[in-house]
Amino acid sequence: MIRRRPARGAVRAVAAPYNRWVIEIALAIGGLVHSLLTYFAGVRHGKRYRDEDLAAAAEHDADHRIDRVVQRYAVLVRTNQTGALHGLLVAGVKNLRSSDEIRLARERATAQTGHDPLRQYAERANLKELVDACVFDDVSVKNDREILERFGKR
Repeated sequence: MIRRRPARGAVRAVAAPYNRWVIEIALAIGGLVHSLLTYFAGVRHGKRYRDEDLAAAAEHDADHRIDRVVQRYAVLVRTNQTGALHGLLVAGVKNLRSSDEIRLARERATAQTGHDPLRQYAERANLKELVDACVFDDVSVKNDREILERFGKR
């Protein structure tokens, strides 16, 4: 029998199973690494979208709170039941969470009714402190003089 010499570049029969085994392991490890990278990229992407959704929901809730107060205030003013600071207090301005929300409610109320409900108070006053300091009932603001001294225009 004549033995032939393998052609150049040909893989020997002994090396073929070993190379195949190494390639399979490398592909499996590569697949695992790819899966992990994809997972962590998705988690990071999901957290960013979740944060954006929470911010949008908070802004939406604040807008609803402001609108409820402004609508109640507008009804009170249009029916001549009350106005100004007392009207805002009865409408629920104390439920607003920040000075910015109160400032937006003030602007919207002015746009709807034509009168600034907080016209006698300083523009730079912290509106949340002003509202929280108010003591009122169905008829009037009980400590209006103290509030004017503390937050009024000078």
